[in-house]
Amino acid sequence: MDQQSEAAAGATEGLAPITPVTAGEEPMSAREAARAVARHRRRRPDPAEPSSAGRDEHAAVADGAPAPAPNQELAEEANAAPEDQPSGETQATEPEANLPPIEPPRSWTTEEKERFRSLPRELQAYLSEREQERDRDVRRRQNEAADERKAAQAEREAVARARQHYEAALPVLLQTLQQQQAGEFADIRTLADIEKLAREDFARYARWDAQQKRIAVMSDELRATQQRQALELAQHWAHFAQRQDQLFADKVPDIVDPDKAPKLRESAVNVLKDRGFGDQELAQLWNGQAAISLRDHRLQLLVLDAVKFAGAQRAAKEALTKPVPPVQRPGVAQQKTGDADLQALKQKLERTGSARDAAALVAAQRRSRRA
Repeated sequence: MDQQSEAAAGATEGLAPITPVTAGEEPMSAREAARAVARHRRRRPDPAEPSSAGRDEHAAVADGAPAPAPNQELAEEANAAPEDQPSGETQATEPEANLPPIEPPRSWTTEEKERFRSLPRELQAYLSEREQERDRDVRRRQNEAADERKAAQAEREAVARARQHYEAALPVLLQTLQQQQAGEFADIRTLADIEKLAREDFARYARWDAQQKRIAVMSDELRATQQRQALELAQHWAHFAQRQDQLFADKVPDIVDPDKAPKLRESAVNVLKDRGFGDQELAQLWNGQAAISLRDHRLQLLVLDAVKFAGAQRAAKEALTKPVPPVQRPGVAQQKTGDADLQALKQKLERTGSARDAAALVAAQRRSRRA
């Protein structure tokens, strides 16, 4: 045996026998063969036999190839991808620290937002998405409800207008039916006429009876409409009176004072009676059972009194804010006016609102300042 044959025999010595591939079995892949060779070479060598590494090196030198580096096969096996994992490099995920923070939902409380910030980012993203979906669903439902309310309101308004038109036309319809009845059956006036008509001309009697029933139905509808309108008017008046009483109490707090209110009411009634209003008319006007126009001369007198009172108050305020220097003639003593007199004049002006009382108050204030 020559040198090359001995080297080849030494290289293959100690290797596991090659198992032939039988029919029906898949052949071993190159990766599996390399792993099998590497496992075999990692076995502890027998001291009595020459090392497999020496034989390998000898065989490689004999073939003219460079000797392999130590543990090269182990490195190749370690670099080989596992069977249960796909080959290729795994892409590194971006660190969470570099991602922008996820803001908690705005509708949450401060405590809930702090708890949200302490959760993992994956859970934060899930909760934020769920809250956004919920908000979108709520807004959609709100918009749908608003559209339904608008449609229902428009329908109610249309029904209300149709009802108003019908109720406004009821008296005219009833009057028309009554006129037709009176014109066609002018000879039917008493119960005897009705009985005679039924015996002698039943067809005409049937028309008369149908007309009478139609008039009765129309009269019932008109009566029911008037009752409903009266009830609605009473309800509206109650709300109006309550609102106006509250507004007047806000402007004039004395009207709710148990000591001052009776005097104010009595003074108001006396002023109205002086202008020509009676007790019964005042009661009806106060309870909303009667109406009054601004054209009423009594109401115009009350407006005129209010205008004079406002002018007197304005003149008094201007006189107080713009004092006139006193003019005194030599040798004429000025009459002194005390605080009690000034207070009395002020009270009188508040009661009457007369321009004469306002002028007297201004003159008294001037005399007081000169003194």
